[in-house]
Amino acid sequence: MKRLFTLLLLLFELCLYGTNTQIDSLENILQSNVSLSSGQKCDVLILLSKKYLRVSPQKSVDYGKAALELASQIEDDLRIASALKNIGSAYYVQSDFVQGLDFFKQALKINIEINNRQEIAACYNNLGLIYNNLGYYQEALKNHLSQLKINEEDNNLKGIAISKRNIGNIYNNLRENDKAIDYYISARDISEQLGDTNSVATTLINLGAVSMEINEYDKALEFFDKALKIKEQMNDVGNIAIIYSNLGVIQRSLGNHQLAVGHAQKALQLYESLNNKQGCAITMINLADAYLKMNNSRLSHQYLLKALEIAREIDSKKIIHDVYKMLSEWYKVNGDYKKSLEYFTLESSLQDSLFNIEKSMQIRNLQIVYEVEKKEKEILEQRVSIQKLKNSQIYLGLVVLIVLAAIFVVYLRFRLKQKINRQLEIKIAEALKKQNEQQQIIVHQASLTSLGELAAGIAHEIKQPLQSISLATESLGMEITEASPDMSFIAGTVKEIFEDIRRIKFIINEISNFSRGQQDSFIEDFDVNKHINNAFSLARTRFSNSRIDVVFNLDEALPEIKGNPYKFEQVMVNFFNNAKDAIDEKAGKTTVDFDKKMSVKSFTDGRFVFIEVSDNGVGVPENIKTNIFLPFFTTKTLGKGTGLGLSISLGIIKEMNGFIELESEEMKGTTLRVKIPVSNK
Repeated sequence: MKRLFTLLLLLFELCLYGTNTQIDSLENILQSNVSLSSGQKCDVLILLSKKYLRVSPQKSVDYGKAALELASQIEDDLRIASALKNIGSAYYVQSDFVQGLDFFKQALKINIEINNRQEIAACYNNLGLIYNNLGYYQEALKNHLSQLKINEEDNNLKGIAISKRNIGNIYNNLRENDKAIDYYISARDISEQLGDTNSVATTLINLGAVSMEINEYDKALEFFDKALKIKEQMNDVGNIAIIYSNLGVIQRSLGNHQLAVGHAQKALQLYESLNNKQGCAITMINLADAYLKMNNSRLSHQYLLKALEIAREIDSKKIIHDVYKMLSEWYKVNGDYKKSLEYFTLESSLQDSLFNIEKSMQIRNLQIVYEVEKKEKEILEQRVSIQKLKNSQIYLGLVVLIVLAAIFVVYLRFRLKQKINRQLEIKIAEALKKQNEQQQIIVHQASLTSLGELAAGIAHEIKQPLQSISLATESLGMEITEASPDMSFIAGTVKEIFEDIRRIKFIINEISNFSRGQQDSFIEDFDVNKHINNAFSLARTRFSNSRIDVVFNLDEALPEIKGNPYKFEQVMVNFFNNAKDAIDEKAGKTTVDFDKKMSVKSFTDGRFVFIEVSDNGVGVPENIKTNIFLPFFTTKTLGKGTGLGLSISLGIIKEMNGFIELESEEMKGTTLRVKIPVSNK
């Protein structure tokens, strides 16, 4: 009895100290020589699990499982339910919703069996919170309504207020604002009746948020002002920051930008004091928007850059997306449309990524619910079997046979599933291999098409020096037969023959390299300008009869880049051909003569090498700019294009870690810009 009194005294003293002191004292009790009964030891473990919940969720799980094991040994359902609840809460804090739902449902079942109504309501609340977090709103609503029913039957006013506030949160997520407001107001009235000012303030914040969504800013301001007074009295810094942030958004929406800046600055100071980086980044975006509307572009830009830095630090793709969107608007307002387009492109790309992430999360949440329901069914079957075993030992043999049969069936299904999975993996691998082969065929065909388009010109290139060689050889024969051959004439003629042979050799080597480079998957550092010139040598004959003025402006100090140089030449040949076709098409559409021009430019900023091919041709219509890089999409007439050139070019440049930009205006011209990182030797 004396030992029991000592333990109770120690537990009472824990209430007088902080969490860390309480944890240390509880662990000292377990390690001391104080003789504890199994129930008392279980109570200490349950308390430790609860105290570690916010300090170390994993330790909370460990102590909870130790308490669960001990409570199961002494068959104490009340302690079993408490341990299950603590374990579920620890998993919920870690966002492990599968495990959280599992343990909360087990706790609910036991509390229903022992008719522990207060804990039944708590379990329904916990289940509702998890389902709401998963976006499974129907299940969340069902659990919170069950919680509300019990609280109303027991006349638990505080519990009723909590239930109604949670139900209001669900309707708010469903955008059913009228229902959300009704439940929030009811919860507020009950909290006021109880004198629970903290709950009143929390509900007022919820009401203010809903009012903002439906643009009832006067009501929202009223709710936030009342909540602010209460939270300031309680020194609840986190909620105070949220309130000021929302007040700033409202004032910005009302056009009171100076007031909006003041509220946002207060929110920012509070978030910084809490080291809440996400809150800081969001508030900085709001400040940037307000300053932009106040024509203070400098401060607006500074806050956007700070917000982007923080967003990247915490890896928040949503906030990075919002900053890109705001930067695009900032540059548009300030007349820098090129920069605006760059950030709009970044925003669009990230939007696609966020969409994929959101879809993945939805699928994951549905999978969590499915796995928990499946596991719950299995646990239910096990508990039924165990209960039958307790009721009568006669059925022991039957239960064993059933379990063995079930294991055997599961094993068979497992083996069957493994076999199906292996077959599926083989089929997927074959399909991927076939897809890669088809892609290689398409790329190779496109390369052959390019060579085919160049064939006539190449034949002409080779034919010219061959004719010169033939004539020179004929002249040599005639000169040699002379009584006094002119040696200087002979030497000059031989030199011309060698020059023509060198020209033919260069053309053949370049074609061989170009063709071989499409097939070999080799990477090397190469000189950009050299291969631009080689590519134009292949395409040059197509320009010979078109009277197109081609201007080269190549930076001789360019650093090397890494990639397949012959695939790079294929890209350049495709650009040259597209430019030539665009100029010819414009010439066919207009009756006015114009100077046909194409320019090729290369330059660097130290980190990247840029190649630009520009023409003053027909241009690309605005409505199809986003489609020109799609496979088999072409603006050329039937028989003049496959629609694969730009698609394959984009793939080649991406292999080199670069990308292609398009600038075009209809009937004025087009610029294709390649940006490739400098080689890191």
